[in-house]
Amino acid sequence: MYYTPPPDTFEELGVVQLACSDRAPKLARQAVTAWLGTKHTACEIVTLATSELVTNAVKYTDATATAANDDRDQITLKLSQDEAVLRLVVTDPGSRCSAPARIPMQGPNLHSEHGRGLAIVDNLSRGRWGSYRMPREGHRCVWCHLDREPTPAQLEELFRAPM
Repeated sequence: MYYTPPPDTFEELGVVQLACSDRAPKLARQAVTAWLGTKHTACEIVTLATSELVTNAVKYTDATATAANDDRDQITLKLSQDEAVLRLVVTDPGSRCSAPARIPMQGPNLHSEHGRGLAIVDNLSRGRWGSYRMPREGHRCVWCHLDREPTPAQLEELFRAPM
């Protein structure tokens, strides 16, 4: 079992609110790259996890990008760190019909266009992720912990091409 440090032990690197639109994943990737810098060893991993989580938020939330100032239809991206991990948190307005869940292990399907996002996050975070619903607001929060300083071997394993 993985020990999850309390969120208040993390140093905040950045927070951004994004309109729930097709542009949100790109803007989220840009924010993470700005917060970490392109030379950070975990930049690619964090950027990929960010893209997957924000894309899911856009795709599965009940929100629409009707009012740019309406907090109820915003996606919040937060990145923080402690001495060992980077904590990525994506909060969206939620959905009446979907909730992130552990994914069953399945054989690769090279023809499938969807359904790999949480499996990618699970792999990048080495199983250190979760989700919960904020009861009062109904918002959904998905978080993951990524190695702050991944080793070259970890990076090679994550980005090795399938055989």
